[in-house]
Amino acid sequence: MNGGALHVHQASVGELQTAASTVLAPLAVTAVAGPGAEGHGKAFRADIDAAAVGRAAVARVRGSAHLVRRSARAISSTDPELLKITLHGSPEPAAVDQGGTRSHAHRGDFVVLDMTRPYRLAAPDGCDVMAVGISRAELGPHATAVAGRAARRLPADSGAQAVFSGFLRGLGTHLDELAGPAQAHVGDALVSLLIAAFTGTAPGRADTATELVDRIRVYALANISDPSLCVESVAAAHGISGRQLHRLFGRSGTPFATWLRAERLGRVRRDLLDPAHDSRTTAAVAARWGIHDPRHLARGLKTHYGRTARELRRDR
Repeated sequence: MNGGALHVHQASVGELQTAASTVLAPLAVTAVAGPGAEGHGKAFRADIDAAAVGRAAVARVRGSAHLVRRSARAISSTDPELLKITLHGSPEPAAVDQGGTRSHAHRGDFVVLDMTRPYRLAAPDGCDVMAVGISRAELGPHATAVAGRAARRLPADSGAQAVFSGFLRGLGTHLDELAGPAQAHVGDALVSLLIAAFTGTAPGRADTATELVDRIRVYALANISDPSLCVESVAAAHGISGRQLHRLFGRSGTPFATWLRAERLGRVRRDLLDPAHDSRTTAAVAARWGIHDPRHLARGLKTHYGRTARELRRDR
């Protein structure tokens, strides 16, 4: 979702379908026959709360039993490559099916769903589901590992999974309270915790190329204020050629320069939304993150966020 918050209480099944499709991508939602379903003495109802958190969409759905389907017909080449991470709090398990992999998600379980492929999720009556929609690009080289868990339940009873679960549950009750710099900071934390929860790798089993990409990302972020940071300088610092660096980042689907630009613009936007930086000029804020060309900054903010620096500060 592009921004703002969405709250629909006592929603019909049609309203739930519209909201889910707006927050994520086109989905078909139908009421499930059974206690609490339409035609069985009690109308379908659901409460929906959703908001953009950083560059992810977060939603909480509570209500009657329903079936969510992402059909092959609904999938378009123009759809964003999203992953949907769900955390289940329902008293009864939800049934998940994607690509022939089936599982039952119990209270406290995570399940990943790949929005680029068809899937089916049957939520029980009294459902309480947190859902995070995030693009593969945001997860970088970790996207493949996260997507590889599609339709498999991941208990959140210990370690990073338990930390991420607690974070999401708290987030679900405070979506209305996030704005400006807080929203951006929480979004950064969400991505970091998601990666920690879903990409634990046993020692000696990590992919060497992925490790190198991770080291390059850490190096680039540590030096992000340096305007001379580029493919050639980063490659030289890691003893590889620029062509090798391009190839490494090509595997993640996002070129290094594109990733670095997005990281810089995200930090500029976060500072512009933060009243603590009001004494700084826009140029000073941008320079803090390695952007010294005002035309480059203006184009980038407009392309990524649809607003100018002045508009971001005015409308926060």
